Amino acid sequence: MTDSSDKLKDLPRGIALTPHNEEFRDDPQSIYDVLRLHAPRYRDVDYGRTLLTSYDDVRPALRDKRFSVNAKFSREDSYMRRIAATGLDVREGETAYEPPLVLLDDPDHRRVRSLMSKMFTTRAIEQMRGRVTEVTSTLLDALDGKKEADLISEFAGPIPTQAILDMMGMANADVGNFKRWSEDILMGYDPDRGPAVKDRLRNAYVSMSREFKVTVEARRQTLGDDLISAMVRAQEDDDRLSDLEIISLCTQLMVAGNVTTSDLISNGLFLLMKHPEAIEQLRREPSLIDSAVEEMLRYDCPIAETARIAKEDLSLNGCPITAGETITASMTAANHDPSKFSNPHKFDIEREANDHLGFGSGIHVCLGAPLARLEAQVAISALIERYPTLTLHPKHKPIRRELPFFRGFTSLWVVLA
Repeated sequence: MTDSSDKLKDLPRGIALTPHNEEFRDDPQSIYDVLRLHAPRYRDVDYGRTLLTSYDDVRPALRDKRFSVNAKFSREDSYMRRIAATGLDVREGETAYEPPLVLLDDPDHRRVRSLMSKMFTTRAIEQMRGRVTEVTSTLLDALDGKKEADLISEFAGPIPTQAILDMMGMANADVGNFKRWSEDILMGYDPDRGPAVKDRLRNAYVSMSREFKVTVEARRQTLGDDLISAMVRAQEDDDRLSDLEIISLCTQLMVAGNVTTSDLISNGLFLLMKHPEAIEQLRREPSLIDSAVEEMLRYDCPIAETARIAKEDLSLNGCPITAGETITASMTAANHDPSKFSNPHKFDIEREANDHLGFGSGIHVCLGAPLARLEAQVAISALIERYPTLTLHPKHKPIRRELPFFRGFTSLWVVLA
């Protein structure tokens, strides 16, 4: 599948096609543009995968039932096999590991997702608007009097973490701990993680699981209207979930729900500060926030890529793929495909027909997408209203996360006024 032209012989591969490579981390589109033009199905031999970069390949692949997310179908040398176990070394007496929802195929995926989706209806999410607004206002009040701040630790990080804890009925839990554990657990998606990272990952998973285990046991005694109570109730119904499944689902929801939304908020604010005219436009026309968030999702989506494994020999738009082959579908690349989006490298908060893949597509489309949109709309609108002259800090360079699959910042210092 690899184009043999001279233009491709010096292209990065393996770890160099991840954010561990500074050039790729800072400007992935320059590399993706070359790949999409000359080898849209690029065989990355170092990671045992085929990288898809065109919209017309990525979207069908995400929706094709001949592909699986279960690593058992993948080859031993594949990218998927490197991340599937998340690097956990769970020891005797600790909570065991259960594959998360994103690594489940139907019918298990359908059973678990149908239960979770009851908490993510349009009505349920809209009822959270008041609480998200309250948390946002409290964080903004804490910034009053400051001339500078790190938007990750002081704003974009706490909002979605608190929202997920509220949803679970754990409003009084330590937001800082859950945010820190989430970032450490996320490192399970790094195929090149070392021993020190594996140890942090294990400790974070054990610590977070312990908190959820205590809450599950408490809900068994006294049920409420929260998500964990709904899961406990399901133990008595046909949708029966084991304690281990509940803990695993809570962990996945916490990690994916707060990190990706934090990244959406911070990526969006970074783009606005790079385009101050867009901030002024939003302040003049606040109703543009909906389309602005959609453009942020397209331009710099927090879920950068995902993986699938072929369960059988198949053809994707005429390209042969063999059983067991891992593909990496890059939503980041697909969202900048000029055959789909006009002037794709332009940040346009009024872009129309924005059919981006920022939340994926198919049965694994992001369950928390409506909540993420609401949090981003509320948080970004409130921040630029309070601090209209918000700018990037001249002495603190923004630091992006060095991790495949998830694109965001670990530090984003700004001048507030």
